[in-house]
Amino acid sequence: METRLFRSREVLVVLVLVAALIGAKQLPVANGLPLGELAGIVCFAFAIYLSLRIYAAERARIRAE
Repeated sequence: METRLFRSREVLVVLVLVAALIGAKQLPVANGLPLGELAGIVCFAFAIYLSLRIYAAERARIRAE
């Protein structure tokens, strides 16, 4: 049985959020906000989330053997 390691909807939501943060960074209203750093934090958190999902899937596969 093969499981998908990520859901396309989750990836799409993160991509839209990061694009919105980077786009909002260009607005003069958001000059003082650290939107670039926030976009980096979102990407890093999502990478951790995906790596934990891969780890859990591999662990379940090994235990099933």
